[in-house]
Amino acid sequence: MKLHHESIGTSKSARKRARARAFVVLLFATCITVMSATLSCTGAREVKPATAQDQFERAKRRFDARRFVEATDEFKLLVEQYPGSRYAEPGAYYLARSYYETKEYPLAEVEFDKLLRDFPRGSYAEESTFMLGMCAFRQKRPAPYDQAMTEKAMRLFGTYLADYPGGAFAARADEALRECRAQLAQKLYVSGKLYVKLRDVRAARLCFQEVVDKYGEARWADLALVGIGQSYEKERNWSMAADTYRTVLARNGDREAQDAARRRLQKVSGKAGS
Repeated sequence: MKLHHESIGTSKSARKRARARAFVVLLFATCITVMSATLSCTGAREVKPATAQDQFERAKRRFDARRFVEATDEFKLLVEQYPGSRYAEPGAYYLARSYYETKEYPLAEVEFDKLLRDFPRGSYAEESTFMLGMCAFRQKRPAPYDQAMTEKAMRLFGTYLADYPGGAFAARADEALRECRAQLAQKLYVSGKLYVKLRDVRAARLCFQEVVDKYGEARWADLALVGIGQSYEKERNWSMAADTYRTVLARNGDREAQDAARRRLQKVSGKAGS
């Protein structure tokens, strides 16, 4: 009986060991299969481009898919590894555009400027000249703040229009220029209003007059004229105030300025003796 029980125990142990070995073999085989599939997929996805054309097409696919951060890395690799290839110029252009699309405007400006220096008569010269203006334009600050970027954008758009009169981007450059001029006019107007609050009437009038002289086409010029009229009122110069309000009405421009000039003219007309 003892031998019989020992035999049964030995048989059970052998079966357990066999099942354990089978499980280990199956687990190992599964791991190998998964690793092989992973490496295979990775290899297919990350094949290193063999030529400048391959690298450009790889980068352009990312740009077209609007994966601009990835496109930036790929185009940067292209211009670094293949500087003498025929893809160097379009690669440099799309590198700058990728920075622009991700709102990295200072970096985009650097790349557009470099592109123009390296390829001054290239296929992307006109657009790059315009885009330099856009890089500054996108960095301009609201009217109450420093307007250095607004002024820079105006200079760059002016350069574009001088170099490419009637160019493909002329209408957009003109529109951006008008917006820049209006913002500079608003900045001066805000400064004039501040001087009014500080009771510095002469300084306020100087700011308002500069708006009229430099940016006469902007709505802020009409509002500035109203400000000039009010400054004369504070000096009790009713005649000059009335004349200024009449000038606003004769311009037939901004409605807000027209309404204000009409109201104030009614108040000062009797005092001016007219």
